[in-house]
Amino acid sequence: MCYNLSAKQQLKALEKKYGVKFDQELARHGYYQVSGFAHPKLPVLTQERPQEFELMHWGLIPSWAKDEEKAIEFSNMALNAKAETIFEKPMFRNIIMNRRCILPVDGFYEWREIAKMKYPYYIFPKDGTLFTFGCIYDTWTNMATGELINSFSIVTTEANETMVMIHNSKKRMPLILDDEGWRQWIDPKTTKEEIQALLKPSVNEILSYYTISKDISHRNIDTNYPEIKNEVVYPEIDGKRVTGTLF
Repeated sequence: MCYNLSAKQQLKALEKKYGVKFDQELARHGYYQVSGFAHPKLPVLTQERPQEFELMHWGLIPSWAKDEEKAIEFSNMALNAKAETIFEKPMFRNIIMNRRCILPVDGFYEWREIAKMKYPYYIFPKDGTLFTFGCIYDTWTNMATGELINSFSIVTTEANETMVMIHNSKKRMPLILDDEGWRQWIDPKTTKEEIQALLKPSVNEILSYYTISKDISHRNIDTNYPEIKNEVVYPEIDGKRVTGTLF
């Protein structure tokens, strides 16, 4: 699944890729590494407002959550939405057609298990730009306070060959959309059949990756700093540098 990512994008890169002005205030909500279970606010482009980025909480709360206790429960359950069941699950089936959004990220983190040891990887775009994750969102009203909370879930697919090797326990990956795909994703005119055609693993060729420090696995260490993404070589992994090629 996709529970950890990097979203510390440069304003010029965002504006160039998506053709949308990015407010300086939104840039303060960037992370070198952040867990979905912290429910950070991250910038997304939605079907309803594709002309500007807006902040939403990671961890979808359905509009029909009855109270704050259930809202918290749902937000922890819905960091991800499986592509295979997105048209069936009650939390997602009523919003997949009209509440889609995209999330730009620098990269994401996953763990590979070898001989009962886990090795963290950083996965990032080979072309040095940004990944565009396909997401869905909803708005919940806290009836006790009147507060409106916008939140999203990252859609995931089965893993491609690269991610089967890295994320070898769950064999999942985020829905990564190319330039044509993300435009379709947030186009209100996109049909169900067209959405279903987008719900597939990305090609291997767009991914680069390498192993990083195991510090990222420790809950008592603050990992929101640039060097967390630095490569760390583990000689015991086949005795090879693991830097973007399958072996």
